[in-house]
Amino acid sequence: MTVDLPDLHGVLVDWRQHDVLVDAAQEAWFEDPHREGAECAEFERLLSTIGEAMSAAMRTILTAAGMEVSGTGNDYAPHELLVTRRLVPSVWRARRDARFARRYEAMGAAWNARNAAECPKPDCEHHHPKC
Repeated sequence: MTVDLPDLHGVLVDWRQHDVLVDAAQEAWFEDPHREGAECAEFERLLSTIGEAMSAAMRTILTAAGMEVSGTGNDYAPHELLVTRRLVPSVWRARRDARFARRYEAMGAAWNARNAAECPKPDCEHHHPKC
């Protein structure tokens, strides 16, 4: 993932194959610079198939997460995606934020109860507010 610089239209998302696979493909291409052999054709097919599958999977996941996703039209990175904005609120973030708020409130209540119990003044308005 990278930020779309210099245009700042969104976040670029792309998949890269493992270096071992890329190195093997490049070795085959160096041995067959015109890329006319069967081995080069197989590597090109494999790398393209992986790129298409990963791009489709990433698009599906990002869309399900509520993101606006489009292709970039980049010939050098044909499977690259551009994430431009969130279309719907994130369910998991709302749940996480609510859980954090509950924990924070519980922690604050525990500290307040402890401070009230340890307060030497029974009529202290700060620790023992009057209802």
